[in-house]
Amino acid sequence: MQTKSRPPMGEQMVRVANSSLFRTYQTDNLTPQALSSLIRELDAGYCTNAMNFFDDMEEKDLHLAAVMQTRIMSVASRNRILRPAAGDPQSRRHADFVREVWDAIPGKTQVLHELLSAIGKGFSMAEIQFEAREGMLVATDITPCPQSLFTFINHEDPMRLLDFPRYMEPGNAQGIDLPRDKFIYHTYRSQNGAPVRSGIYRGLAWYFLFTNYSIKDWMSFMDIYGIPLRLGKFKPNTDDRSREMLKQAVQNLGSDAAAIISEDTTIEFIESRLSGSHDLFQNAVEFFNRQKSKRVLGQTLTTEVGQSGSHALGNVHERVRNDIKQLDCLVLDETLTRDFVIPLVKANFGGQKRYPSFVSDSADAEDRGQKLDDLKKLYDMGAPVPLAQLYGAAGIAEPEKNEAVASNHQKGAN
Repeated sequence: MQTKSRPPMGEQMVRVANSSLFRTYQTDNLTPQALSSLIRELDAGYCTNAMNFFDDMEEKDLHLAAVMQTRIMSVASRNRILRPAAGDPQSRRHADFVREVWDAIPGKTQVLHELLSAIGKGFSMAEIQFEAREGMLVATDITPCPQSLFTFINHEDPMRLLDFPRYMEPGNAQGIDLPRDKFIYHTYRSQNGAPVRSGIYRGLAWYFLFTNYSIKDWMSFMDIYGIPLRLGKFKPNTDDRSREMLKQAVQNLGSDAAAIISEDTTIEFIESRLSGSHDLFQNAVEFFNRQKSKRVLGQTLTTEVGQSGSHALGNVHERVRNDIKQLDCLVLDETLTRDFVIPLVKANFGGQKRYPSFVSDSADAEDRGQKLDDLKKLYDMGAPVPLAQLYGAAGIAEPEKNEAVASNHQKGAN
């Protein structure tokens, strides 16, 4: 057994009561040139502006926020069990200790939700608060950290990005190093490269821009052609005051639907008469939204009803979404095991050859039923089936030693 290594206690990052003081609003007057500059900054390791832009994307693009929330909630809401490294008493003791600490942490669902924002942004950070209790080091809280407060710029070697981000402490342009075993650092690699280049929001940023332009043009189109043209007429001998009153009346009719004019003036309404298709902007917005759905969920039939399709095709698309969910669960479990379980075990029991691990139940009821049926067939044929496989297929935890259980065999024995 190796020497115990304990993470530092106390906060490493300054908590700001009003974080909006450090937020920039990059979507205001967004242009293709400004977006290109944001992405180049992110590629260089500077995160602040790009991460604030991604926050604005989620706030203003309701479709993007909805499909991303669907993906994140499908993972954050999964049941998770802590599997011991082995069946010996020491391994079970380690797992029981970590499980007890994990269960006592408040707001775990929100923490997982924040960690899964790495799917869109490429990475996420959460600081673990440790406290010494009865000779043991326990985690009492986990605090998510905004991605805009970090940088990957490597000032010692500008040709490479940092593997672990630095905290942009106020007043420190280069940032400060953080203790690795004090933070949960979750990354999502949608493509090869550094985490800042791997979030799916990088590609979706362009479709957000296109959607933004299309909706603005759509609103301008409706403003021009959706309201009838109001034409005011006056006689040649009308004085200036009457002409000004007519102008104000024509303008106010667009919103007030009431006006006062003199007898020498008239107002006519001319209906817009357009030919051809007028749904260009709507089709453009719907197309861009479909591309966002494909990028986030891998398909569109579970979020939108198209003009054609079939139940079988919908099932195929649902399986694609389930594959993505299972991968997201696996990656998150690996992060929690590496950054939460292992530091906690090392700090209290020393280094081990193997450590407990988180395992998510990513299967749906239909998948679990099919797997249980397959295991039952193997059992009926005389093949040995590990109990851990049965409990895992059912999505329940294996009973602890001396724990009260209900058994069909016990009922039959009575």
